[in-house]
Amino acid sequence: MTPVAWNDSFSIWDEELDEHHKQLIRYIRVLSDPEERKRHDPNVIPMLVKGLVDYSSYHFAAEEKRMRESGYPDLAAHVAAHQDFSKDVAIFGQTFSQGSPRLERVLLAYLTDWLTTHILTSDKKLGEFLKARRQRG
Repeated sequence: MTPVAWNDSFSIWDEELDEHHKQLIRYIRVLSDPEERKRHDPNVIPMLVKGLVDYSSYHFAAEEKRMRESGYPDLAAHVAAHQDFSKDVAIFGQTFSQGSPRLERVLLAYLTDWLTTHILTSDKKLGEFLKARRQRG
């Protein structure tokens, strides 16, 4: 699997949320890049997964707060997507400690696909909404 890397196509024109997304992509990059993984003790992988999960929760809370404060019309659907992700990752987390290489590949594929798809669709819509609000003053 080719590690995902930040590029401008991921930008949603919100500095804080873009920085959050960059950090989430960094987590996935370290987890998915064989060269990055070689530089770390194998025991650190579960800690990185936990860090990614914790940081996702932090990011979702900040993003949802921004949506509520701005009156974002798709708030409920966006929050539901975050909740689904959190549930899925919790299930992965329960079985991840068993150390299955297949599970690691499945988890990385899921994280990469979900995050990139979510940023490029749902978060882009949020970004466009926030950008339009800023332009209106």
